[in-house]
Amino acid sequence: MLKEIGAWMRVNGEGIYGSKAWVRLGEGENGKLRTLPAGKLGREQAEFKFGPHDFRFTVGRDGSLYAFAMTVPAPGSTLKIMSLGSRENLLGKPVTSVSLVGHEGAPITWRQEADGLVITTPAEMPFATAVAFNIR
Repeated sequence: MLKEIGAWMRVNGEGIYGSKAWVRLGEGENGKLRTLPAGKLGREQAEFKFGPHDFRFTVGRDGSLYAFAMTVPAPGSTLKIMSLGSRENLLGKPVTSVSLVGHEGAPITWRQEADGLVITTPAEMPFATAVAFNIR
């Protein structure tokens, strides 16, 4: 398990090491933040599942915003990050690029709408745990 964590950190470290908080910690379905149930670690926490709407945000040393999907989205699926809609303007500027950290294939498709940033994941998602999107 530690080797898997190390491998994940090597790929996604640019959004973690030296990062700082963004204006929002994260979001979940309908823009509402979902967190693990409170209390001691037990069955309720172990069985808790994040979904494709659950994201956490950091700002990397290079100033890029990183949106960490708390689960690996299905290949070819469409995600919407509501905090990055042009109407809310939390980024302070329009989004100019979106990439999937650690993805070597063709660029992913995305568009910024008034109510969220819409991202289509690649046809292959060879990731084992959470993934990160670099957003500029």
